[in-house]
Amino acid sequence: MTSISSINGASAAVSTYKCDELSSSTKQKLEALGIDPASVTSEAQAQALIAQAEATKHQQNSGQQQQGGNSSEQELMSEAKDLASTVGVTVSSNDTLDDIIDNISAEIQVMLNSQDQSKVSAAQGYQSQLASISDRADTIQTTQQNIFNAMDMISVSNKYALGL
Repeated sequence: MTSISSINGASAAVSTYKCDELSSSTKQKLEALGIDPASVTSEAQAQALIAQAEATKHQQNSGQQQQGGNSSEQELMSEAKDLASTVGVTVSSNDTLDDIIDNISAEIQVMLNSQDQSKVSAAQGYQSQLASISDRADTIQTTQQNIFNAMDMISVSNKYALGL
């Protein structure tokens, strides 16, 4: 009969052996991201973890760079609806953020083409607000796509690790 301590020693040897399969650059990246290289069993899993950690880090950095941290989709939708009502665009409950942005943009263009100088100057202010909302919406969409890609990579890595 095998003792528990010898089984633990064997599993430690296996995990050390698996960790030695990682390239030195991968080990350095894992350590820089605060991930213990000994907890990773393959190069593919390590790369997936690195991608996920970098996507999360990118998302956090993007959130800090945005004005006042106002970055959630619901907050952007609320801002877009407020701007739409200010500009005179009606918003239905089925409209997406992209629909609202497009409708506001069309109304601003009408205001810019107007001969009334007060409407033109107001439209220019609205245009900068719309650009801010649109840029932040694009950032959120890009960040979400990066997260989904990282999750997909982890799923593929797990399938390879499990032999599926």
